[in-house]
Amino acid sequence: MAPTRRPAGAYLLLLYAGLLAAAAGLVPQDPIAPSGSRVREKPPPGNELPAGSAESRAGPATRLPEPTTGPARSIDPRDTWRLFVRQSDKGVNGKRGGRGKAKKLKLGLPGPPGPPGPQGPPGPNIPPDVLLKEFQLLLKGAVRQRERTEPEPCTRGPATVLDTTREDYEEAAGDAGVLALLAAPLAPAPRAPRVEAAFHCRLRRDASVERRALHELGVYYLPDAEGAFHRGPGLNLTSGQYRAPVAGFYALAATLHVGEARRRVGEALAEQPRRGPPRPRDRLRLLICIQSRCQRNVSLEAVTGLESSSELFTISVNGILYLQARQYASVFLDNASGSTLTVRSGSHFSAVLLGV
Repeated sequence: MAPTRRPAGAYLLLLYAGLLAAAAGLVPQDPIAPSGSRVREKPPPGNELPAGSAESRAGPATRLPEPTTGPARSIDPRDTWRLFVRQSDKGVNGKRGGRGKAKKLKLGLPGPPGPPGPQGPPGPNIPPDVLLKEFQLLLKGAVRQRERTEPEPCTRGPATVLDTTREDYEEAAGDAGVLALLAAPLAPAPRAPRVEAAFHCRLRRDASVERRALHELGVYYLPDAEGAFHRGPGLNLTSGQYRAPVAGFYALAATLHVGEARRRVGEALAEQPRRGPPRPRDRLRLLICIQSRCQRNVSLEAVTGLESSSELFTISVNGILYLQARQYASVFLDNASGSTLTVRSGSHFSAVLLGV
């Protein structure tokens, strides 16, 4: 049999198909796709062509090439989340790495203290009277607040209106007294002046005073007991004269314990008999005189009668005299009676400088 000859158009068609196949092999692959991936991605839904439309008409040579740009590739959200979770456990956020770095972050030794800051402005100068008024207002407010919180009686009749007013007045007066007592230590009270000259002395031994005589007492001592005092110069204990250190007003006082005179007979004591009953004109005068001039200068005087006196009695005198500097004051007893009297030991004499 003679061989069958193919037409020339068939050869051209085969040649054309080979060229298309070679051209398809030279197209570069998608750079985003991972190497070695043999799974071909499926086109997203909606972009697929109907089956048999393009291939049936033009065959494999007429199929459109796929785009090679990056945004056309779809990303799976689930894979992205898994990748994020895996990467979050690494580095600083990792458990092992975090612990190691936390151990390294240790504070060093504290540094030296810094320099002191600037001094603030001085506070306001508030006088004590303003502070006292504010304190009183605070106390008054506290008292009123306490009165409000206390329960009041349920009923008050018309007959108790006057009593209520009186009670409120008394309560207000009581609150004022309480405020005064609490605020007394804070009040700027005037400071008491210092006493520059004062003394208190006692007679050391008995002193006998003859009848119809004026006797100046002396020989004193300073008692060593609680309440006794002596400040400043000027007191002569032997003569009994107190000389004023400065000119000023002096408060002077004397108290004498007077009894009948006694004389010693052997070792026994016997009372001296009276020369008769006491007369109405028998009296004693106690004086504190200036410069021993009781008649010429002003003096302090006390008089007592002897008609009803007992064996031992007390006579006192006190008052205020103005003494010039270096003038002295002393105690005198004028015995205007018919018998000798004795001033007992322990009688006292005192003075205090009041002011100039």
